[in-house]
Amino acid sequence: MDKSSDTKAPFNPYNKKFDPKHDIVTLIMITVVCFLHCCVITYFYEPNHFLSGGVTGLSLLFNYLWKIPKWIVLIGLNIPIALFGIKYASLKFSLFSLYATVCYSAMFEIPVMDMIRSLPSLGENNALLSAMVGSAIIGVTCAPVVKRGASLGGIDIITVVLNHKLSIPAGSFNIVFNLVIMSFLIPSYGVEVALLSMVAMFISNMAYNFAMRGVNRNMSVFIISEEWDEIAPQVLKEMGRGVTYIHAEGAYTGQPRKLVYCIVKATELAKLKSIIKSHDPKALFSIIETQEVTGRGFGAIN
Repeated sequence: MDKSSDTKAPFNPYNKKFDPKHDIVTLIMITVVCFLHCCVITYFYEPNHFLSGGVTGLSLLFNYLWKIPKWIVLIGLNIPIALFGIKYASLKFSLFSLYATVCYSAMFEIPVMDMIRSLPSLGENNALLSAMVGSAIIGVTCAPVVKRGASLGGIDIITVVLNHKLSIPAGSFNIVFNLVIMSFLIPSYGVEVALLSMVAMFISNMAYNFAMRGVNRNMSVFIISEEWDEIAPQVLKEMGRGVTYIHAEGAYTGQPRKLVYCIVKATELAKLKSIIKSHDPKALFSIIETQEVTGRGFGAIN
């Protein structure tokens, strides 16, 4: 029997096919995160009239200005967006987003939220602390959902389609959209509230990016050494990381040489440096933090 047939393929969050085992975990995660977000928005955002991003931010704005229930705006805007996503994005991604919309809409209305509204505030600096703490929680907790190949609905679907079809950066679209809706706070609640909402949005994005990268970041390393033929095999053997030779030429000497290139985790740098120094204490190596690495040994390819 071929042993490879018994080996289970690793979870691929970008797989468009339905997988009950993994999809149930994703749905549970979406449910938990939606509940947590509703708690955060109810306690930190609503008392200070802050806005979150996307369609949820619009639902809060309509609720502040015209007392329209949040669930009406969430359902009314997210259903056509989900249908748009089904046509231009994957069916599974759109259904996950639609499920998140239903969760958001329902959880804002459950009795637990009334209990949260009755909790004491954070004190004298309530507005600033709420903007910082609430947005950080929202940003960090969004990352696990995205890593599962899902979203929490709203303009996430639009940004995915625009990014894939027109190469419009998702971050740029989100920032412009959110700044526009937050500017509507100024006439009713003043510049301070609008600015604090923007601060909350910035912190949320920073927290999200940090959570997506994680503490153990990826590093690209270029090694220049005369002992390349000893360093590279040891990296392969002891660290299990792929190594690539890059043919180069010294500008001063004109002599051909080989650069050793590899990608490692931040926690593996100490081991890599030890290997390099054991063979060539005078070796020159450049370490560059890499925004994203996909493929064997790092993550699924989207």
